[in-house]
Amino acid sequence: MNYHKKANITLTVVFLFFIGAAVLEYMSPNVFGIRLIYFVSEAALVGGIADWFAVTAIFKKPLGWGYHTALIPRNREKVIEAVASIVQTELLRMDVIRKKIERISFVDGLFQYVERAGGSVYLTNKTLAYLRRYAEKQEPSQLAESLAKFLRSGAKTWYLAPKVQILSEWALAHGYIDQGLDLLAERLWDKAADEETRLVILRYLEEVKEEKVSNGGSIFRTLMGFMEMSDGLNLDEAADALQVELLLTLRRLRNPMDSLRDNLRDALLEGIVKLNSNFQFVAQAEHWKEDLLSEELLEEFLETILRPALNVVAAPLTSSEPNEFYHVVQSFVDRYWVSIQDNPELREKINRFIVDTICQVIQNEHDMIGCMVRETLEAYTDQDLNQFVEDKAGNDLQWIRINGSMIGGVVGLILFLFLDFVYTPYITPAFMNFITQIFR
Repeated sequence: MNYHKKANITLTVVFLFFIGAAVLEYMSPNVFGIRLIYFVSEAALVGGIADWFAVTAIFKKPLGWGYHTALIPRNREKVIEAVASIVQTELLRMDVIRKKIERISFVDGLFQYVERAGGSVYLTNKTLAYLRRYAEKQEPSQLAESLAKFLRSGAKTWYLAPKVQILSEWALAHGYIDQGLDLLAERLWDKAADEETRLVILRYLEEVKEEKVSNGGSIFRTLMGFMEMSDGLNLDEAADALQVELLLTLRRLRNPMDSLRDNLRDALLEGIVKLNSNFQFVAQAEHWKEDLLSEELLEEFLETILRPALNVVAAPLTSSEPNEFYHVVQSFVDRYWVSIQDNPELREKINRFIVDTICQVIQNEHDMIGCMVRETLEAYTDQDLNQFVEDKAGNDLQWIRINGSMIGGVVGLILFLFLDFVYTPYITPAFMNFITQIFR
């Protein structure tokens, strides 16, 4: 049973009680108890009817009475605006919304989702899929033109020497310098062991010999001829010896424990530390940067780099044998995925960024809350609007009716006792006596 029926039943019971009391009072008007019941039931009935009229007047015209009734339909626009304003400015204020959002740990939920989906492997696949879609949409010539334009516009504030120093220090700290030395030594070894290298050395020695002979005197030329006839100067053997010495040096360079490798590495480190304070290097780096950016062939150079890079990125992956680009991205994602998980400060920073972003979006669209409420309520008919308000506050309104009968009965009891025991025996005689004395 809902409260509307309870209020109707209460009013009906009070009415029947009043009818019964009226009959008894008519039959025995001088009985104290009957008079008390009749007075109290009358007050309760008046209170119930008054509150029934007041509550009903909110939604419609009770008994056809049209003066200041049907308040909700009559003030439809005001009601809709008031409800929308309350929802937007009171119930869903930005400070309340932000406090609710700040209680949510988006980072923990995000990390749990990623871990369930496969962790770093899932992130790698998603990253590669995004990069592949991006690469497929790019035209190398247009991308090179945009990149060149960006470099030319921003390069004036980019000082190259500090960047080179930072990059070099980073490469040295992560072992990339050592990897570069290994790669360089390996490539030089392959080149130095080639027969063509021996021929180059031999040609160089012959050029040196010719220069010395041509610039020397007759005695020097005679001495050189004597040495050649006696096989004291054999350029082929000298070229072989120099090639062997070069290979031995490169072997030392390939050995991480060799002193030559340590000396070269220390020299690189010392040079990197002094890069930013080397004014000649700073000036040369800036000059090289300006020359490079002013070249008309910069776009073509960038396009030659970007075209194969985009092709590698856009190349489809095979599950059996991922390409080198996949391994590079996976290594990067693995490293940073672990570092983010083990860094509470970074996790908190990411969560705060997500919260700020969400709140900023809500702040920008906060007026949409009121608009949605208005649009929803404006689509309601008067009957729907009445039902909407009654669903939200109907029970409290019906309790007003029930309380009206109860309070009316209590007030009636108090008035009856006051009239019967105070007003009639004391106040009325005193007042009449006062009037009599005045007009005597």
